[in-house]
Amino acid sequence: MSVARSRMAALRVLQRVRRDSAYTGPALARELASAGLDAHEAAYVTAIVHGVLSTLGVLDEALARHLRTVAEPRITDVLRLGAYELLFGAAPAYAVVDEAVSAARKVRPQASRLVNAVLRRLADEAPEFPWGDPATDRDALGRLTGHPRWIVDLLLDSYGPDDGRRALEAGAAPAPSYIRLDPFAASREETLARLASADPHPAPPDPDCFTLRTPAAAFRDAQSSGWFAMDAAAQFAPAACSPRQGERIVDIGAGRGNKTVCLQSIAVRSGGAAEISAVDVHAGKTAVLRERLAASGVPAVSVIQADATRLGEVLEPHCADAAMLDAPCTGLGTLRRYPEKRWRITPDDIGRMASLQTELLTAAAILVRPGGRLVYSTCSVAPGENGSVVAAFLAAEAGSRFRVRPVDDLVPPEWVRFVDAEGCFQSWPEVDGPDGHFVAVLQRTAD
Repeated sequence: MSVARSRMAALRVLQRVRRDSAYTGPALARELASAGLDAHEAAYVTAIVHGVLSTLGVLDEALARHLRTVAEPRITDVLRLGAYELLFGAAPAYAVVDEAVSAARKVRPQASRLVNAVLRRLADEAPEFPWGDPATDRDALGRLTGHPRWIVDLLLDSYGPDDGRRALEAGAAPAPSYIRLDPFAASREETLARLASADPHPAPPDPDCFTLRTPAAAFRDAQSSGWFAMDAAAQFAPAACSPRQGERIVDIGAGRGNKTVCLQSIAVRSGGAAEISAVDVHAGKTAVLRERLAASGVPAVSVIQADATRLGEVLEPHCADAAMLDAPCTGLGTLRRYPEKRWRITPDDIGRMASLQTELLTAAAILVRPGGRLVYSTCSVAPGENGSVVAAFLAAEAGSRFRVRPVDDLVPPEWVRFVDAEGCFQSWPEVDGPDGHFVAVLQRTAD
């Protein structure tokens, strides 16, 4: 493997993410498609990019100890990459420094002495990292797991010292690969046979969810018909919606349709198709959704482009047996999959998103018939976006006819720990486990 070539590829990705505020996935995919790397080089680039971006604030704090002035952005990328390998990697310090100096010479030769001096000083301190006892020092725990202090506090204070720490440790580990079968695109037998080299194993919450033990084998296969990537806990929202044959279901925030396909596959498994209206505000996403549904042959789904805060303009009140709102959120439960977000989100974003979520939940409630179900879902672990939003909705006029319908009988035995005191589902990231997702099922009274 050419370390130099891989390092330059990683630096190009880091530059795009920094310069363009890009998302890691697309930037990484673009580089890997054009750089001509072999499998080992591509794996190195992927790991180092995710590592640097998920620990960005820690790296900047460490480098700031030894930088008298702000470095040029491209040299900052070189320093961050070297700092990550010194603090979190296994390569000898002299090799890390030498490779970083070589990279600096290619980027800006005049800065190579600065890179050499800063990283050598950091290498002397690296054996003492995270500069405190993570068992008792929350700042040290944040440095070790690559999280801002406020996220450390949120997880430990919300989920307790054990589960909170496990969530932080999961954020520092690679995300597991969960998939869902698409029975409309291919038969179960055919899909599982095609995935055999990826070693699929059944996973909660239902029979169509699997985890891949060797996921690279699946994603190398251009023929991916019959399955799609989707976190296991994300699949619980459509499962909790419990769509049944002939019911009218409104899928709000449908995006590119993962949960839409889930909803219809569950309904068909119950005996027959439901009548689903999939709503999203973005024209691009609804166009992709229409193409996807047509390509897979998903039946009885109508796609509607609309502002979800004004659903009454496109759908009749009380038209739905169930409405599922996949609400926009901070994504605090999925940070290991989107490393660039970890250091972009602020505590203020929780309150801002909660206001929007409450508005969307109020609009969705109008669609639910007496006796029907309203499912509220986020991919956040912040109580301010989850239980607090539900409590505020139930206390308001719009939610006065709704009650929490406990999900105890809907969760698989392996996930009983994720049912909170109010009867809602709240998972948190776990190593080799699901991401953090919240699901509340709200039953409308029969009037």
